[in-house]
Amino acid sequence: MPRLGLATTLAALLALGSVAQASTVAIHGSTTVSGAVLVPHKADIEKASGETLDIVANGSGRGLADLVAGKTDMAMISAPLAAEVAAANAKTPGSIDPAKLVGHQIGEAQVAFVVHPSNPVTTLTLAQVTDILSGKITKWSEVGGADQPIVVVAATRGDGVRSVVESRLLGGASILAQARELPNASQIAQVAAQLPTAFGVTSAASVKPGVTVLKTDQTIGQPLILVTMGPATPDATKVIEAATAAAH
Repeated sequence: MPRLGLATTLAALLALGSVAQASTVAIHGSTTVSGAVLVPHKADIEKASGETLDIVANGSGRGLADLVAGKTDMAMISAPLAAEVAAANAKTPGSIDPAKLVGHQIGEAQVAFVVHPSNPVTTLTLAQVTDILSGKITKWSEVGGADQPIVVVAATRGDGVRSVVESRLLGGASILAQARELPNASQIAQVAAQLPTAFGVTSAASVKPGVTVLKTDQTIGQPLILVTMGPATPDATKVIEAATAAAH
């Protein structure tokens, strides 16, 4: 009996040790990275990495801020790291030191420009998109639509989709057109589905039924990136590798 009791105790301790080794990796940031990769493939990533994911989709800029503040293990961003850091430091100078951050690209998505389904405009060139975002074109009639003002609907500055578009089309400058700003890109398609004069700047991963996705002469790619403070820890590395596999 004493031997059986000892064996049972050892088994229980080993089981507890196994549980203790399991860890949770917190990941905050881009709704695009979350919606395109981490949330739909969460079970597969957890199984492959052996880690539990705590995902908070609160926007690229907030994700980086949380990482710097020690509130998360990794940040999700959907624009080049340099562009995201520049946007964050434009809001709060010196808030993020890029030398302390390491980006790990896990995949790529596409930017989407969406309009209300009643809008007769279905095709634009990127030059026309640039003129809309810079405020040079202000009415739909200037690009073949109704004589109505264009209402640009975009996420607040620092969002990954917006950062990519501003970097690619506006030379890093902010959108100058009168814009309706939302907390993150995932809400933009919903607004465009209800607003006949909307011009939505979002991610293809966030597009829902009820809007028209404009055709353009060129596409704009979005890097999907996980960011760590310094080199990735072993736990983070396992998640990065599993997420990269899931994204391809």
